[in-house]
Amino acid sequence: MRKPLSSPRYKFSVYVAHGKRMSDLAVERLKKICEENIPGEYKIEVIDIAKRPDLARNQDIVATPAVFRTLPAPLRKSIGDLSDKDKAILGLDLLPPAKSRRTATRRGRATLPQAAD
Repeated sequence: MRKPLSSPRYKFSVYVAHGKRMSDLAVERLKKICEENIPGEYKIEVIDIAKRPDLARNQDIVATPAVFRTLPAPLRKSIGDLSDKDKAILGLDLLPPAKSRRTATRRGRATLPQAAD
């Protein structure tokens, strides 16, 4: 695990219901996704809505776990335990730069992977 930056490039707020297994899983999975995709460039703040209901109201949280990527802009949100890793990466916009997504070169032109229907 890399040493966190003093000013991380990515910031996340995870709204949880303390003691709920899905909330614990969401935090664990987010950490793993971050380490694999943006190691050392992130900070995760976990907010227990039982202790801070005012913050849940301010963000219109109606279900937990709720993950907000607050930096970089624009804000991205995801609800659930992040069990579908690819969907979580896409929803939180944590895809690697386009340069590293190139899979093959055909006659000098790079091709990108095609999305599944």
